[in-house]
Amino acid sequence: MNLRECEPAKLACVYHCVITKLTFDLLPEVLLTRTLLDMSEKHDSLPINLVLCTLAIMVGGGGFAGLASLREEPAKRAVETKVFNVEVFEVQRVNLQEVVKGFGSVVAEREVVYSAQVSGVVASVSRRLKMGEAVSGPEFFPNDPVLETGSSQTDGEVLLTIDPEVYHERLTRADHAVEEALAEMQTLKQQKENNTRLLSTATRNYNAAKADHERMERLAKDGTVTQNQLTLSQLEERRYEQAFIEVDNQHSLFPTQRQRLQNQLDRLQTEKKLASIDVRRTEVRAPFSGVLTGVHVEKGQYVQPGTPLYRVTQIDAVEIAIPLHPLDFAKIAELVLAGEQPNVELAENEVASSRWNGRVVRISPEADTATRTIDLFIEVDNKDVAVPLLPGSFVQARIEGPILNDVIVIPRAAVVGNASGSTRVFVERDGKAVEVPVEVFRRLEDQAFISSGLAPGDRVVMTNLDALADGSQIAVQATTTPAESLRDGQTLILRD
Repeated sequence: MNLRECEPAKLACVYHCVITKLTFDLLPEVLLTRTLLDMSEKHDSLPINLVLCTLAIMVGGGGFAGLASLREEPAKRAVETKVFNVEVFEVQRVNLQEVVKGFGSVVAEREVVYSAQVSGVVASVSRRLKMGEAVSGPEFFPNDPVLETGSSQTDGEVLLTIDPEVYHERLTRADHAVEEALAEMQTLKQQKENNTRLLSTATRNYNAAKADHERMERLAKDGTVTQNQLTLSQLEERRYEQAFIEVDNQHSLFPTQRQRLQNQLDRLQTEKKLASIDVRRTEVRAPFSGVLTGVHVEKGQYVQPGTPLYRVTQIDAVEIAIPLHPLDFAKIAELVLAGEQPNVELAENEVASSRWNGRVVRISPEADTATRTIDLFIEVDNKDVAVPLLPGSFVQARIEGPILNDVIVIPRAAVVGNASGSTRVFVERDGKAVEVPVEVFRRLEDQAFISSGLAPGDRVVMTNLDALADGSQIAVQATTTPAESLRDGQTLILRD
């Protein structure tokens, strides 16, 4: 009987019985002990003292033996086998696409700080010359049937005007100089025509005088004419020859004079063209359609060539340079060099959902020696998005990389090691945890790629790994599949 399990009333009854029994059982021994002690006092003898001590010890031992006989043996319970509650991962062969992550700043694909090209005072500014205003640039129509060239153009809108008076005067002066040069060219042309007629007359006269002198020489041989007449004919021939040479010399100078006047005319026409360009430059137009992201000039301000006027940015398309580690860069570069343009998802930060989509358009030909990274360039089209990706933004990029076909991947936390350095996992079989050695050929963040040791359908234990041993009893509480494990994956995407 276990005294601790008795009720209070029963327990009091038991104590009363024990005390009564001890009183009646031990009273004779106590009286005997007292008698012996008295005898020892009367007979001072060593043997008697030893006998008395022995009897006292025997009496005490008997009393304790009587108390011990009242205790009951404790109840014995059977040892229970411990069962561990675990979660398991179902092994499957899957196709995975690796995702390469990086960060970068957005820049406009086309941005210009437009500067003044002529000097002068800003005479007027457009009401739209304000930061954030959208401006319209030139437009081209390549299929316009009106023009023979097959294309037409409309000028961009005027944003400001620089005082054009000085440039109009220069254009007028250049125009007059061109007209004078053209008049000189016309005069030279007329002089050439006149000289041509004179040359023709001089040629005829010279030929006639020459023929007449030859005739006089024949007559002089016959003695028909005198020597004086022969000399006069010779002088007449030489006079016409001199006139012919002078006219011919003038005629030969006309090409040189015409070339000189033509060069002068070309120079004056160039000056006129430059003056005309300067006049057009006094009207500062938008170079292309975009948004004004900076205004640096006001009405009445004096400007000169090179003075910044405004900055216009085209946000229809933007670009992001993403620096990557050489190993990650190699994965994407291989796809780009093969002619692909991997898709890219962009978000404000690493935990935000994707907001914009882009594509990799090119890669850098060299690495950054300071950061040991290599850039790849992503292009984003803002035309079809509700909120455009603005230049200057800092975004996170998730780039679709190579696809890994028919692989076995399990949570990295399920893989444990031992003293020899090998790797193993616990697989659930018939309600027990069975230790299985595996080979891991790659680890990627929280996932491990298995090359041998596991087969589709195996259930790998993921929890209580520190308490399990080979053969431990387990109870599966939940099962996870690759589709569930990679549902919110940031590095791996499950593909069909």
